[in-house]
Amino acid sequence: MWRSLLAATVLAATAGQAFAASAVNRDNEARTLVVTEGGSKTELTLAAGETAQFCPNGCFVTFPNGDLQALTGAETIEISGGVAKIK
Repeated sequence: MWRSLLAATVLAATAGQAFAASAVNRDNEARTLVVTEGGSKTELTLAAGETAQFCPNGCFVTFPNGDLQALTGAETIEISGGVAKIK
């Protein structure tokens, strides 16, 4: 019984991370995304070539060019040439 409960807890904890949005910066310089989650804004700065996971429960993201996009948490954002695109 305890093993089943522990296994279910571990599965639930890792499942939330599996569905987070991700962003990859393919540019040669750092790029910043503004992430709004639950009314709180955070800047997510990605170094050249860096990949990050964020937004597991949905959020709004402001791209480097100023565009605003709603995310569900399953998307991949690719930044190239200063432009972010959802893949």
